[in-house]
Amino acid sequence: MELFLRIAGTALGLLGGFLTALWEIFLSPVSAGGVLPVAPVLAIVGNVALVWFTKRVTGHNGLAMLPGLVWFVTMFAGARRTTEGDLLITGNDWPGLVALLTGAAAYGLTAYRLLLPSIHPAGHPEDR
Repeated sequence: MELFLRIAGTALGLLGGFLTALWEIFLSPVSAGGVLPVAPVLAIVGNVALVWFTKRVTGHNGLAMLPGLVWFVTMFAGARRTTEGDLLITGNDWPGLVALLTGAAAYGLTAYRLLLPSIHPAGHPEDR
């Protein structure tokens, strides 16, 4: 049963990373109240939630990192021109580009905080 939960949790996390990235790409032109862009807020909240969820379900730090990688690859693909010339996140779509930056930062900081206890289990040398 534990193996099934790890596999299912990882699969849900990967799917979540892909779907939230698509959602943020297509919502990049949308602003709340005409002022606050929605995509960067969703990127921050979504990536923190993805790392936390996958870590909680699988119990492994390495598996918790995978949804963020899928998210980043999907966002990066949205910022690249296809062979047909389509481009989802354009150079003048600043909310989409900010979502890419803030989402990657949120993922990185959450991953760092998640891995920090396993890197320094006894704390810092000055704490001893």
